[in-house]
Amino acid sequence: MKEKELRLALVCYGGVSLAVYMHGVTKEILKLVRASRVYHHDLARSHQASATYLDVDHDDRETDTEELYFELIQAIGQSLELRVFVDTIAGASAGGINGVLLARALAHDLPMDSHRKMWLEQADIVALMDEKHLAGKWDKLFMKPIFWGLTDKWLSRYAPDIEMRQKLQLFTRSRWFQPPFSGAIMSGMLLDACLSMGEAAPANASLLPTGHRLDLIVSVTDFHGYSQHIPLHDPVSIREREHRHILKFSYFQHPSGAIDSDFDREHVPGLVFAARATSSFPGAFPPARIGEIEKVLNDRELEWSTREEFLHENFKPLIAAGSDPVKASFIDGSVLNNKPFAEAITAIRGRPAYREVDRRVVYIDPDPKGGRLEAGGAAPGFFHTIRGALSDIPRNQPVRDELEALHDFSERVRRYRQIVSATRPHVRQRIARLFDGKALTDPTPELLASLRNSANAQAALEAGYAYDAYIQLKVSSVLDQITGIIADLSEAVHHPSDRLALSRAVEAWAKEREIFPVHWFTHATQGMEPSKEDSWVRFLREFDVGFRVRRLRFVVRRLNELYEGIGAGENIYYNPDALDDFKAQLYRSLERLQSETRTRLRSTETTLLCKAIYDDGVAEPHEIDGFTAHVAPRLNLVGLDREVDEAFTQLAQMPLPAEVRVELLQAYVGFPFFDVLTLPLNKWQDLDDVDTVQVDRISPEDAKAIREGGAPATLMGRDLGYFAAFFSRRARENDYLWGRLHAADRLVDIVASSAPGAVAKSGIDLAQLKAKLFRSIIKAERPHLANVPELMADLEREIKIRFGDEKADEEAAIFQNA
Repeated sequence: MKEKELRLALVCYGGVSLAVYMHGVTKEILKLVRASRVYHHDLARSHQASATYLDVDHDDRETDTEELYFELIQAIGQSLELRVFVDTIAGASAGGINGVLLARALAHDLPMDSHRKMWLEQADIVALMDEKHLAGKWDKLFMKPIFWGLTDKWLSRYAPDIEMRQKLQLFTRSRWFQPPFSGAIMSGMLLDACLSMGEAAPANASLLPTGHRLDLIVSVTDFHGYSQHIPLHDPVSIREREHRHILKFSYFQHPSGAIDSDFDREHVPGLVFAARATSSFPGAFPPARIGEIEKVLNDRELEWSTREEFLHENFKPLIAAGSDPVKASFIDGSVLNNKPFAEAITAIRGRPAYREVDRRVVYIDPDPKGGRLEAGGAAPGFFHTIRGALSDIPRNQPVRDELEALHDFSERVRRYRQIVSATRPHVRQRIARLFDGKALTDPTPELLASLRNSANAQAALEAGYAYDAYIQLKVSSVLDQITGIIADLSEAVHHPSDRLALSRAVEAWAKEREIFPVHWFTHATQGMEPSKEDSWVRFLREFDVGFRVRRLRFVVRRLNELYEGIGAGENIYYNPDALDDFKAQLYRSLERLQSETRTRLRSTETTLLCKAIYDDGVAEPHEIDGFTAHVAPRLNLVGLDREVDEAFTQLAQMPLPAEVRVELLQAYVGFPFFDVLTLPLNKWQDLDDVDTVQVDRISPEDAKAIREGGAPATLMGRDLGYFAAFFSRRARENDYLWGRLHAADRLVDIVASSAPGAVAKSGIDLAQLKAKLFRSIIKAERPHLANVPELMADLEREIKIRFGDEKADEEAAIFQNA
């Protein structure tokens, strides 16, 4: 059966007290991903069609909409194996907090049940303020008559909730001219939230498929900034202060079972600091400092065993500039980067893809209209202008540039596919001449190696002068990889000017060692084929990991296309288990190339060599000679080629149609013909498995299944400059519930759009599925949301009007099944 992955890269916007709404959204995303994981990982394929979610999931955690998402994936599974998971999260401010908590839950399959209490009870101004700073009975009595005198005139318009007005009055009488909220209390609240999730059980539990990495990117703002060099022509460089800063965390489970995680208990303090720093709203909270989280940990007698690792990995530019991250002060990440699209887009490129992939960037925007700034109208007043310039306008800048860049990327992918499709018939003819029928009967590793070499030579001769540019590009790409390895492991390359100098030194070394081919076209016109004695051929054989990875991904894509063709009704008999087994072998080979080569390059000996190369700021040719001589035998790419050849020889023994075997062997052996054409188009940049990236949004403006009107018609936390939910439990309950409902609405749309054919074949009624999801959410949350009974009643009435009566639907379903 055809397989497909729906990969979500989440971008979580800032929104101050709309953080509560975003918690509802991220909680629902977790439930969808967990339902997918249970269906595909915990069930044998033979039981997937008949099992229910509760047959498999017996964990002691709240369960409601997971059952319905399971039914959706199960219905799609009749004709398509669709896996849904999140592998990238980028967040700022309120989105940063929710991104941190969601990432920890995804990495280790942890519950977020306890977070409801945190958001509803502790995200309150009274809970967030130190008791000594709260107004007492006699504090600032002169404010009371002023406050209540203004209430009837205008305050009820902005604070309609009586609790909101009472706490606003208390707030205005409390401490002035200092941040009213306590950073330590906030850090403690976030620490409790992370620890309350517990630990993974079993230890390797995760909602990420094995071999896939989860990246969390949190933006913060360094208040004082750090100095950095910017290379110019004249002067050679200038110094500029950088205030933007990114904190990164990741999770990866190797096929061997080994786990690299920044989300386990030992790394919780770093996660808490990231959440606290990104949400340090100027004026509301004091700037976040390392000392604050250390004090909170000391007061609770907790250790931070990964402190040095956290500082070293996340503050390299700051440390390189001579600053101490412990003394730095960080404020809200949304000040300079409220919509971290660029970081998410960068993170998703180059991801290995073992199946057909539907890549989505999904951004969560609680209030797309951006609040109070209106287009046109009267000229803004004095204070309105200052606030807009300092806060509103920067936070609401559009992401057009990032989305246009993403569109251009997708267009390059589309053109790539067109070129491959148009070229395949011509390549098939050339490969058929090379095969001469031999590889179809009983191919050996030696024969495949010979065919690969012949294909390389034939592609070189037939490409003519274009091959010159192709080889120059291949060599340059490998040199760029070598530069990156040395720069990364030496830890001495801190500025763009340093990287540029190192790159020039590596390039000069390559020219001196004659690794760049010269006048290749002249040799080709004389019928001379590339030889293993050529320095550039030896260099690429020993170091060109990228070519091998591209080749295997190309075969995987061809295999997925065969799945799609067979599923579309082509008259080809095949054994799906055999094709799955071969695909699994390709995945293992890809893992060997990507993971093992990376591990081999990061040995202690290699690290010491890299440190020695750039310890004096100059990379000498003999030092690079030492590096390549050390690395080549450890990479052993020629040996890995032989292992892949052996995997392809097993293809002949599999119960597959001859035409399927031919297609896969042609894709493998004939890849050089395609690479000559497509590498210049890709500019050696990773295009994942060459898939387009689409963008979806989750917001009140898009989730219209229950109520239209967007954020003004649904959310209360957008009042009082987006602080309203901090002043009212009712507002928090309202926004949290709408977050779950809106997310359920949009997630069904996103999943269905990823598998429209399978949804149509299944006959599932998406509108009624949404209605069931909404009712399930309301039923589950009713015991916890005592302050919004009117909202519950309104929702039930609106759902009934739009989707019909629940009992009537159930009776109709029973009658239909009978």
